[in-house]
Amino acid sequence: MQVLVPIQEHLEFDTDILDVAKKVSQVSHYQDMAIKAYGREVDPWVITRAIAAFERTLVSGNSSFDQWLYQGDLVAMSPSALRGMNLFQSDRLGCTSCHSGFLFTNQSYANTGLYLDYSDPGKYRLTGKESDRAVFKVPGLRNVAVTSPYMHDGSFKDLRQVIMHYQNGIQEHPNKSPLLRKFQLTDGEMNDLIDFLESLTDEEFLVNPNFHP
Repeated sequence: MQVLVPIQEHLEFDTDILDVAKKVSQVSHYQDMAIKAYGREVDPWVITRAIAAFERTLVSGNSSFDQWLYQGDLVAMSPSALRGMNLFQSDRLGCTSCHSGFLFTNQSYANTGLYLDYSDPGKYRLTGKESDRAVFKVPGLRNVAVTSPYMHDGSFKDLRQVIMHYQNGIQEHPNKSPLLRKFQLTDGEMNDLIDFLESLTDEEFLVNPNFHP
């Protein structure tokens, strides 16, 4: 069902699935594949299932971090990245309170104190609850070093700016997550933390020809 959201969202496709199905069904190659895979012509059901099936193949799990943790390659991560990992996992920073698990997200929603007044209402737009105003999905961090800009509105251009926000730029929004805590990093620690985040990049995944047109 996630497939339908960007199709309808006015900032993305700004159309509807029926119009998309009509256009796609005019491409004979897609019609042939739809019949072969699903036994029916192109329609909204086929489009949503086909895209979802493709998305489920997008598994990134061969970063330096993965090679170190899961494959036993003890030199896959640099000493700096290992120090950054320890910082990331420490109670001092508390990053894993939200960014945990294989995907480095607890799949929750949070306000990160980016502003006192948000132009985007966040989850409130869907629920109408004041407790959800300016609350956004906690993103996963795999390949985070190559997915700039950051934050829900793309207001930070690099990871250093993101870390600086959590270090000394948090605004006291009423819905700010209680998990956020103040901390101070030296320049060396900042570099270590960034090196760890960069170790989550799966270079093999990024150049996989199956994922590019």
